[in-house]
Amino acid sequence: MSIPRIFLFLLLAVYSFTLMVIEWQTSQDFVRQFVTDIGEDKILFYGINTTLSVFLLWATALLFGICLLCVNKIKERKDYLFYLSQVIMFAYLGFDDRFLIHEQIGALLGRNDAYLILGLGLIEIGLLVWLGNLRQKTKAARVFLYSAAVFFAIMVVIDAKFPSQMLLRLSLEDITKLWADICLALFAYEILKQR
Repeated sequence: MSIPRIFLFLLLAVYSFTLMVIEWQTSQDFVRQFVTDIGEDKILFYGINTTLSVFLLWATALLFGICLLCVNKIKERKDYLFYLSQVIMFAYLGFDDRFLIHEQIGALLGRNDAYLILGLGLIEIGLLVWLGNLRQKTKAARVFLYSAAVFFAIMVVIDAKFPSQMLLRLSLEDITKLWADICLALFAYEILKQR
């Protein structure tokens, strides 16, 4: 692994540890200011985790958009459809994270919104299997993708099954989301490098 990536993951580990310590030493209500969805409050670093997450999801969409420009739409139809599907998926996920779309739909349907995100995860698996051609991706790209899948699964389990007031629940949910988003951005970057 390169020095910049080692530095990135060390920085992410320090950030993750800091959020958990803040929640452990104070309360879930206090740490919520940093990991909450973006609202109207003017507190320094308010919604920082959501801001980082949205940035990474849209960066992933942008990287796949650049890949989309590098393919021949007719000769490489499968690759074109894959990159297009990824642009749509990650652009939507960024909007969802920023504007609470799945939370609003979950409330409207009277269902746990974590299962709506799980549904999107299953759609993504289908797209990866059908169009992704993962065997021809680099080992690094596959490692980042599988790591993102593990973090995503952990996030969904925490969101769906852990008690809402459990110590460190909020930090762990948002940290695993952020780690998944970083791995997804690195997955897209590795594919762009391969192109």
